[in-house]
Formats: sequence, structure tokens, C-alpha cells
Amino acid sequence: MPMKYDDIVVIVPAYNAESTIRELINEIIRNGFDREDIVIINDGSRDHTAQIAREQKVILCAHEKNLGKGMALRSGIDRARSMNKKKVITMDADGQHDPEEIKVFMAHKNDYDLIIGQRIDRMNMPVLRRLVNRTTSLVVSLLCGHFIPDVQCGFRMIDLQIFNRIKLVTANYQTESELVIKAVRQGFRVGTVSVATRYNNEKSYIRPFVDTVRFVKMAVRSLWV
Repeated sequence: MPMKYDDIVVIVPAYNAESTIRELINEIIRNGFDREDIVIINDGSRDHTAQIAREQKVILCAHEKNLGKGMALRSGIDRARSMNKKKVITMDADGQHDPEEIKVFMAHKNDYDLIIGQRIDRMNMPVLRRLVNRTTSLVVSLLCGHFIPDVQCGFRMIDLQIFNRIKLVTANYQTESELVIKAVRQGFRVGTVSVATRYNNEKSYIRPFVDTVRFVKMAVRSLWV
């Protein structure tokens, strides 16, 4: 029998994820989570993502239009806090994260306040995404004075007490970096665990130029905030 996680919610930001979201939900359930502890944030999808989440009887938070991954994460975190949970696991909706590896995070849940997955097979990542990942990881590590090898990995465990002392203000892919910088600066313990990644030629919604500009703006702002 899988371990049960009574004080943790799984948050999955989802945008046009109808091909993967049903199986991901089923995998999460098989790994010890009740349906009422799975929060799908449908971020303005134009496909059947929301319908599938309803059929699966998990918690559905809906954005009328696409607001960005950061806003989806923020909505999920707000919902988890309203449920009086202690921690959240965040996962991407495209199936690249294996729910069985949640136990890897659980093994270190008392060691860190924020645990970030470090993908061990990034050489299989598309070249442009790998370059952007390495660059942003270096910049964030320099800004917070703490080495983060894979800052863009969406597979994380986050202690919700962090949000008693920090406020996220960004809305897109740079939000994950913003969280790391602010958490480290507030003295929270940030660590990493190794995770595998399942690449299935999934479509990436990262826009290299636009999202790089947004990241740079966030990074510059963090020098003064």
C-alpha cells in the first residue's frame, strides 16, 4: 500500500493538457493521494482539460483565460492554504514528472522548506530549453547566494509557511525563480533532490524571447526588492 499524505496537496497548473492530465491524476492517486487533495488549475485551456478534471472528481480551479504558469501556481497555493495544509507538491501537467518520485521529496521533508527537483537527464531536453535553464539557474544562484542547479524544474515540495513572509508578484515562468530568490533571502532552507524526467515530445509553452525578457525584469527588480 502507498503512503498516505494527509497534510499535503498536489498542485498541477494545466494548459491544454487533455492528452496527459487523466493519467497523471490516476498516477497521483495510485501514489497515496485522495482526489480531494489534488488541485488542477485549468489556466484558460481551449481543450477538454477542465472536463477531464471534473470527471476525475479532483479540485478544479479555473482561470477564464490563460494567465500564465505563475498565476496558476499562485491560485493553487492560495487554495492549499485555505485548506489548512502544511505543504504542497507542484508538478507539471505534461506527464514529465513521475508521481512515484514524490517519496524522494518526502524523505527530505524535514530537512528543507523548499525542495526543488534536479533533473538528472537534462541532456535529453531540447537544446534551447537546456541553454535557457542553465543560464537562469546560474543567474538565480548568484542573486540569492545559494547554488540551485535546476531552478526551472516544476517538480517541487513547498512548505506553505513560506508564504507567511513572502509575496509572489510575477505571473509567468519566472515565478518559480522569484520564489527561490525570496525564500533564500528570508532564511528558508532550500535544497534539491534528483528526479528523472519523462520526455514524450510534449509541446512546450515557453516563449524563449518573451519569457527571457520577463526573467531579466524579475532578476533586475530583485536587486532592489
